[in-house]
Amino acid sequence: MRTHGHLALLLHAHLPFVRHPEHARHLEEHWLFEAITDCYLPLLALLREAAARGSRFRFTVCLSPTLLSMLADQLLASRYLDYLDRLERLCEAVAIQGTYDPPRRSLARFYRQRLDRLRALYLGELGGDLIAAFAGLADAGMVELITTAATHGYLPLLRSQPAAVRAQLLVGRDFFVQTFGSAPKGIWLPECGYYPGLEDEVADAGYRYFVLDAHGLQQASPRPTHGVYAPQSAGGVVAVFARDPDSTREVWCPHTGYPGHPLYRDYHRDLGYEGDADLLADFLPPGVPAAPTGLKFHRITGGTDPKAPYEPRAARSQARRDAQRFLIGRLRLLKSLSIGSRPPVVVAPYDAELFGHWWFEGPAFLDALTRCIEKIPEIRPVTLSEHLELHGVAGDIRPAASSWGEHGYNGAWLRPDMGWVYLHLHEAAGELQELVNGCDRRTDRAEASRLLRQAARSLLLAQSSDWTFHIGLGSGSDYCEWRLRSQLARFRLLTRALRSGQIPFEHLRAVEQMDNLFPDLDLRHFG
Repeated sequence: MRTHGHLALLLHAHLPFVRHPEHARHLEEHWLFEAITDCYLPLLALLREAAARGSRFRFTVCLSPTLLSMLADQLLASRYLDYLDRLERLCEAVAIQGTYDPPRRSLARFYRQRLDRLRALYLGELGGDLIAAFAGLADAGMVELITTAATHGYLPLLRSQPAAVRAQLLVGRDFFVQTFGSAPKGIWLPECGYYPGLEDEVADAGYRYFVLDAHGLQQASPRPTHGVYAPQSAGGVVAVFARDPDSTREVWCPHTGYPGHPLYRDYHRDLGYEGDADLLADFLPPGVPAAPTGLKFHRITGGTDPKAPYEPRAARSQARRDAQRFLIGRLRLLKSLSIGSRPPVVVAPYDAELFGHWWFEGPAFLDALTRCIEKIPEIRPVTLSEHLELHGVAGDIRPAASSWGEHGYNGAWLRPDMGWVYLHLHEAAGELQELVNGCDRRTDRAEASRLLRQAARSLLLAQSSDWTFHIGLGSGSDYCEWRLRSQLARFRLLTRALRSGQIPFEHLRAVEQMDNLFPDLDLRHFG
């Protein structure tokens, strides 16, 4: 049967680096624990099952360096098990609470059984090593692994200091090689943020391709003949794919997208904002009166209130129907395209955390995709590298400056009250470059290198796009602004110590313990 085209699904898995050894339990560490429980373990389970049954589905998976650093951290691994213990006890408490109605107690038992399965997968089948599990899937050909910039720095707003952009690209590449033993072929530009000339930096760092939002290619010069449905060469140095707008709307749109179906679980209604303080005291960190628990008992229901009880079986059935609709829609699109001898490719990139965390049924949707594709041989699922190897690029263009997110042109990371951030980041990057270039002339070179490496880690962490995004958005803004200011303060502490020659080793050791990522950081990338 004729193949009408390719489908390339990309999942971008990223979290900001959050690690607080100075606290026994810290609320923001729950971001990682929630993502492991809701997203990464279910994703690994469905991918392993798909590989075992010989599914022809293929995924491109981006694992950010900060996420990989946290997944490899033994302190966070032990704290994750403690998190599971506390969450299981909370499920049990709700299940036996006589004050709760039968549907809620039944759902509490459902959540407890789910946690038992995930714990068995994590500790039993995977041996607590999620990174090795992803590597095994790559070896099996089920996924292609790629990476992103070191700390997900928003590159268009770092460009006034080219060394900062280079360091983000090269440190991310180095860490991927150290983790997996081979270089990544592609890079996910943080927030799809692109500016003219970035392709040269990407190519110099050894990457073969990156992905833009649709308008980055649609507004390119010259306009690509095949639109977003064929990769192009940016300046003749690196391939560029673009996001398919239809696939985006069907999954992301808050009004018409699949996750808004009335049968799906309501993300916003959580026991952590409804339960009593005594019930939550064991689960939440000390001093935190209310926060998400992941125990949600209502379905979206629609515009009615009160919300109806969540029904897992009905929601899973809807996820299968939506997966069928998604693939039928992609087939209809591919049939409508005619781009000569090369097959069109539909690139569908999403944040991995959508599938399971924001959209609880997301993993069931992905699992159904891997099964339903067998009934639609006219679609060939591919990784991005696979499509490039088979068909190359369709032409040479100059992409347009662009990003994804609000309005598509940097707006989500450069709001009117955020200018101070980039002033500090640019000054710090210039100072670090100056100090690195002068490091060889110092007599105490070993101590200077140690200080500079930690200062570089602090600066990389301050550059994370997550902080500026959430500060501008208002969600989690207090913590994010505190983290950004803290990283800049650590940077200043270390660089002042280097200039003065008076090294506060006690403070240095404390910062090294807190920000322990990128142990083999290469200072040459910052010079």
